[in-house]
Amino acid sequence: MIAKDDIVIRKAILHILDTMHGDCILSNTLLDPGPDLYEFIRNHIYKIFISDDTKDCAFNPDTSPVYSVLAAWDESDEESFISTSQVIAEKLYAAMGEGLDIPAADLLFVTFQAEGVIYLALLKMNYKESYTHEISVSHLPASDISGGAGSASASRVSDESTSKSPFETITGNQNADDQEIAETEIHADIVKSRALLPASGTRIPEAVIINLNDLHIKLLEKRYEVNGEKVFYLSENFLVCHTSLPPKKKLNILTKVINTISNKYDGADLKTKMDTKSALQKEYVDNQSFNVEEIGNRLFGKSPEKKAEFDEKMEQYDLQFDNFTVTNESTVKKLEKQIMVTDSGIEISIPMETYNKLANLEVQTDVTGKTTIIIKNIDNLVLK
Repeated sequence: MIAKDDIVIRKAILHILDTMHGDCILSNTLLDPGPDLYEFIRNHIYKIFISDDTKDCAFNPDTSPVYSVLAAWDESDEESFISTSQVIAEKLYAAMGEGLDIPAADLLFVTFQAEGVIYLALLKMNYKESYTHEISVSHLPASDISGGAGSASASRVSDESTSKSPFETITGNQNADDQEIAETEIHADIVKSRALLPASGTRIPEAVIINLNDLHIKLLEKRYEVNGEKVFYLSENFLVCHTSLPPKKKLNILTKVINTISNKYDGADLKTKMDTKSALQKEYVDNQSFNVEEIGNRLFGKSPEKKAEFDEKMEQYDLQFDNFTVTNESTVKKLEKQIMVTDSGIEISIPMETYNKLANLEVQTDVTGKTTIIIKNIDNLVLK
């Protein structure tokens, strides 16, 4: 697992892919990131590495236009880096233009090194819409003020068109021309900006990281409508690569299949269903991974009917022999509690550690199928 401190930025360039206004503006010079920008880029790269929504992908070499470009470039050469970034930015801009709801963005094209390996990161910085302030400063010449009634429509000399701060005219030394000015008008306004970049603390929803040694891809992507159909345009139309399910999606499928089988065969036997979830959590704690075949044997091995249905459902997702792990602990948080909701709306949340001990918890199901949960040895009860 790569640590954030391991990430060393090598080169970076920014391209403007504003499909909203039809602007594809390609830079021809590298960024010169200072400490703040360096940290901004590194934070976004690190969040992609630790996300369990990230897919592992492989190029289709015969049909991928991006693969053919990367196979011919020289990352160490500045001219090759810039020209390659421009070609890839144009291809991404074209792919974005195929869908009306695909967000406009700036593309950060970055190479970095971590643990001796050089990577390419394509960070699609989708624009955010928010408000900011805007200040305008204008000056009314003294001759216009003294000109009588006609001065109401007098023209103003504005500082906005200069690179000088508008406040330099107010606080700085006035020259002879400045002394002609009798009135300075300062106007502060709130305006909407539609091209703000994502904050450093957020995880961007669309990004590509490519290992330049073997061209293996880690991908974050979203579906958008293209030609009337929801598609993953980054993997299908831009990169043209084969994708696997991200770990978070695999875990969701695994837990959904287990819950479906438990609800179908165990009915009102809450204790058995809770024991099944406990066994799944213990599998992760013991192995720090999810071996689908072993989990099926452990949970349903004594019931051929349950096991056969589990295998069939996991095979539908091509996960029957999968062995995956998660990077972010928050992904397995839902395994750490037994959460039940009664038919009257009462919600009960029991930490898995407490449930596994069973010393202070008893679950009883009578012949009519009604369940009683007894919590014992409570020293203190807090109402939240």
